[in-house]
Amino acid sequence: METDDQMRAGDGLWAIGDITGKGAFTHVSMYQADVAVRGILDREGPGADYRAVPRVTFTDPEIGSVGITEQQAREAGLLTVRIGVAQIPSSSRGWIHKVGNEGLIKLVEDADRGVLVVGATSVGPTGGEVLSALTVAVHAQVPTASLRSMIYAYPTFHRAIEDALKDLH
Repeated sequence: METDDQMRAGDGLWAIGDITGKGAFTHVSMYQADVAVRGILDREGPGADYRAVPRVTFTDPEIGSVGITEQQAREAGLLTVRIGVAQIPSSSRGWIHKVGNEGLIKLVEDADRGVLVVGATSVGPTGGEVLSALTVAVHAQVPTASLRSMIYAYPTFHRAIEDALKDLH
C-alpha cells in the first residue's frame, strides 16, 4: 500500500507494517508507528526515511546489513565505490572469542563523497549489535574520515570496523 512520508494512505487512513512494502521487520513497523502517531496527532517531526533500514537475521553467526550491497551500487551506476573488509577472527575480540568467531565486516563507500551512504554488512557472533554503529554511519552520512578518527572500545567486535576502514580500496 502506498503511503506518504507521514504514513498516510488516504484521508483519515494511515498504514504501517508489512502492507507498506518497506521491509517486513518488526523494527520497521515500530518506526512507522512513531511516524504515523506524529501525523495523526499533527505533531512536528521528520517523515519516514528508508535510506538506512537495518536488516538482521539472528542465525549463528548473526548476519546484518544496511543500505545497498556493492553489486547493487554498481548496478545503480555508482562507479566510485570502494570496498573495505575485515575478518572477525583477525580482530582482537575475534581472537579472544576463539571458537565461533567466524565473520566479517564489509563497508561500501561512495569514494567521491567519502561516506558510507552506500551500505555495510556485519557477520559474526554479535553481527546485529555491530550493525547499529554502521546504521548510524549510513543514516547520518558520517564521513569515513570521522569514522577513522574516532575511538573504538577495546576489545570489542566493533573494532573490526576500524580494520575495514583501513582496507577501503
